[in-house]
Amino acid sequence: MADIARLEIDQSPSVMEAERILVGILVPILRVEGFDIAVTSGARDEGLDFVGVRGDPALGLSERLGVETKFYRRGSKVSIEQVRALIGAGLLKGMGRVILVSNCAFTNSARATVERDLPLTVELKALDDLRSWLELVREAGPDAETEVRVMLRELSERFARLIAREPGALAHLEWRDVERIVAEVFDGLGFRVTLTPGSKDGGKDVILECEVAGKRAIYYVEIKHWRSSTRVGADAVMKLLKVIVKEKKAGGLFLSTYGFTENAFEQLTTIEREKLRFGDQDKIVTLCRTYVKAKSGIWSPPENLTEVLFNGDAGG
Repeated sequence: MADIARLEIDQSPSVMEAERILVGILVPILRVEGFDIAVTSGARDEGLDFVGVRGDPALGLSERLGVETKFYRRGSKVSIEQVRALIGAGLLKGMGRVILVSNCAFTNSARATVERDLPLTVELKALDDLRSWLELVREAGPDAETEVRVMLRELSERFARLIAREPGALAHLEWRDVERIVAEVFDGLGFRVTLTPGSKDGGKDVILECEVAGKRAIYYVEIKHWRSSTRVGADAVMKLLKVIVKEKKAGGLFLSTYGFTENAFEQLTTIEREKLRFGDQDKIVTLCRTYVKAKSGIWSPPENLTEVLFNGDAGG
């Protein structure tokens, strides 16, 4: 509860400090509900400070929520216009639920708005509401599945930081560890991410979703991390390309920690080379280093997120 007290009007935290405090409060609360929470990118947050995803987007079985924060000095109230802006941002982003958190009271008209029949769930939470919510979560406690998921994600973050500092650490990790790390890294860089099952993954290990020119685009990532130091050949490359083409996805990225054989790309046409890009250990290390910068607040996503996928292509 001490963190919530720091958000009181009398404390007057800066916007960045208030958001940092709120991350520490909201992440454990919403993790209990099964949501993975990410901070949106600064000036391009489009009306939402945090975004949460629960379920499997690839199977159409996911839920999304957005959180907006409003922190003011004494005497201010959250208006109906700000609630309407939140609703609009939620609808634009396909959210099923939006939450507005503030250290101030809400006007009567703002509260009346959320009582109407709306196409999404809207929750208004002052600090007292936040305290009650946190208390309920602490009493209920997370289930074992959620605990495991949280621990694996935290471990993946630690591994990503280790790889960014010591690239040789990759050689000591198992293939599933690397898949989880790559999924965590892309999530931290601004993509909506789905890690596929360890077996029967349909020919892709990680599914990435982002917006390109205002439209939804999906990319497949395949990762090969063989302890035998074997390089990936043409057959594996064509297999991923066929999955991307058959399922009509925007493109893909093939990551191989030990690189590719000399003839791995011979069968690819110019158009296919544009659709499917390649990376080796250096690409994974670069992604991890960018992830660390993003977590530290010294890197912001480019206007077109696909630049993150395609920079440093190893396909020649």
